[in-house]
Amino acid sequence: MTCLMLTRRPLACLLPLILGVALLALPGPAGAEDEQPKGEESKGGEGKQEAAAGNTSPLTAAQDDEAKTLAAAIKKIGKKKNATLVLPVLEKIDTLAHEAFDKVLLKLLKHESSLVALRVADMWEWRVRDKKVAGKLWKASWAEKKNNRRYSVKAKVLKAFARGGIPLNPKQYKEVERAWRWIVGNPNPQNVPALSAIADYARLAADKRLFRPLAEELDEPGTDSPNAPGNPPADWWKRRWELWKGSKPAVVEALKALTGKEFDKTAEAKAWCEQKGKEKGVAW
Repeated sequence: MTCLMLTRRPLACLLPLILGVALLALPGPAGAEDEQPKGEESKGGEGKQEAAAGNTSPLTAAQDDEAKTLAAAIKKIGKKKNATLVLPVLEKIDTLAHEAFDKVLLKLLKHESSLVALRVADMWEWRVRDKKVAGKLWKASWAEKKNNRRYSVKAKVLKAFARGGIPLNPKQYKEVERAWRWIVGNPNPQNVPALSAIADYARLAADKRLFRPLAEELDEPGTDSPNAPGNPPADWWKRRWELWKGSKPAVVEALKALTGKEFDKTAEAKAWCEQKGKEKGVAW
């Protein structure tokens, strides 16, 4: 199927209009001034933390006094609805870890701005230490009404579960699978990061329950009769193709991590599953 890809412009990080004098005096992490905040169009698996070797966290521990000061400043500025005020302040703790940040970062997942929520979701990747923190994170993301259709926000926090070694319980997994099928069935190229992030989760957590949904996303979508009765219109197929094209690399990598095999077509993955699935712990 021939289809023009959408041109995406990276989201530019605007300078804040107002920042407290005390906060400005605090030293930020090296290179933070040059970093662009990730918007809903940033692709999954491309964050700087993805470059960290293995399961080694790129975060460094903040001192207690420093952490409390930063957390208080973020809590205050986080009340602002304007993302351009909040995002630069978040950069102050981008590479810092401390439990004092948990409460404010959980609250900001419910921010009015989806850009703030997405940035915070990305920041949670290496911050889950135990099941208690993971439970709070799930509640603030997947169980939060404001994030009902913020699939990129919800999908990105899954990396935190994978990094923290926290498996999804059956109910949580069902919600993730349901989100995957909704995204595929209601295609929108803006959800490429969400689909890619779910695939990244499967790869990092080795969650073999996602084998079939991933495998079914290998084949290029298309139709010879887009305007036939009962068939989605041409525009639907265009959006469906763009969603598939953007997320396929993450899908292929996830399946390779789960099975040790690199598949290009759904039929290949299904045939392999019929022969090796029981042995490898995956099912169709």
